[in-house]
Amino acid sequence: MKMRYLSQPAIAAGGAALICLALLSPSLATAAPSPDSIERWNIAMTDFSAGLPPPGLPPFVEVRAYTMAHIAMLHAVKDATRRDHAGTTNVDAAVAAAAHDVLNATFGIFIGPNTPFDAVYTAELAAISAGAAKSNGIAIGKEEAAEVLATRAGEDVIGALNAPYTPGTKPGDYQPTPPTNFTAGAGWPAFKTFGVHDSSEFRAPPPYSLQSLAYAMDVNEIQAFGKANSTTRSSDQTAIAFFWYENSSYAWNRIARKLSGGMSLLDHARLYATLNAAISDAYATSLESKFHYNFWRPLTAIRAADTDGNPLTAKDATWEPAFVTPPVPDYPSAHAAAGGAAATVIDALLGANRPFQHTSTSAMAAGPDATPTRSYASALDAARENAYSRMLVGIHFRRACEVGLKQGRDVAQAVLERAPFLHED
Repeated sequence: MKMRYLSQPAIAAGGAALICLALLSPSLATAAPSPDSIERWNIAMTDFSAGLPPPGLPPFVEVRAYTMAHIAMLHAVKDATRRDHAGTTNVDAAVAAAAHDVLNATFGIFIGPNTPFDAVYTAELAAISAGAAKSNGIAIGKEEAAEVLATRAGEDVIGALNAPYTPGTKPGDYQPTPPTNFTAGAGWPAFKTFGVHDSSEFRAPPPYSLQSLAYAMDVNEIQAFGKANSTTRSSDQTAIAFFWYENSSYAWNRIARKLSGGMSLLDHARLYATLNAAISDAYATSLESKFHYNFWRPLTAIRAADTDGNPLTAKDATWEPAFVTPPVPDYPSAHAAAGGAAATVIDALLGANRPFQHTSTSAMAAGPDATPTRSYASALDAARENAYSRMLVGIHFRRACEVGLKQGRDVAQAVLERAPFLHED
């Protein structure tokens, strides 16, 4: 079935403008340093995502593009600062050309050839003095972009999103859920990963039996806590539910920017390439598991609880989740996996147990219970809350959240150990 929320005209209507956002509340008294060229492009990516008309692009589409751009920028920094190029190549020009060409190619298929990255590119180059160093940098950046794009030349993003999917007919089988009533991304697991061997390497263990006590407990929990206008959720649980609903690729890049001040340009390039590769591979791994097991969503399970063979569950034919259910199977949670992956990279490259505050762009949907800014003792602390939130908005069983979090952490560790772009000269 067609991805109705990915039609080019709908996205083109609002995708051309960059949105200036207040990124994050400061956690330290000292002023943050001005962003370098790597961070400026990272900001441009997340601003682009924020500026798309609802519902925007799926987070796994966004983070694939982020990753490709950051890998190209990392290679551009390495190449531009090599001994034989030292003093003859402007590294910021190389970064700009690498980012611009990859982002135009990856997002251009959705919004057309005139992307907001053209304006960012023009501004970046305007700040660099004309001359051979600038020209050399542009040439290196374009070369690195072309090489990264060539590694993905055979991947049909639109085709993967709209790949055919035939639902099962047995209790426990995933069914497309209202109001979207379609399935997206069934072809995504076939794409190449960035750090792990392939999307099946860290496949989740099988989900529980519908007749198990654990399943019944999860159904009853989400039936009470994840329901729209639930009277069981506490005020803080409602705040958490909506706080973490923003796209993981968007949220965790902003969190990384909050914690990465003072790094060198090369270290920033490594950080964002690794972070986004881990998130992207976590999404690919989660989607592979989802479509391997095809486990039904809570909305379907609760409305059809009279068919599951479990005497401890009860049907509610009118039950609605607090937020719209995404058009993919339940198990495991990709959102939890993305958060687990991001937190693992942040801990590894920026140091564990670093406290911070994060301001969410989706928090205000909680209404009077909203807490726009929340504090965390560590990235892992935030990732755990992020995973838990998917049960509280009624779209994932607790087991899917727990397994997704672990899956993302395992994927990220593999990316840190093996990703080719981290170990190539």
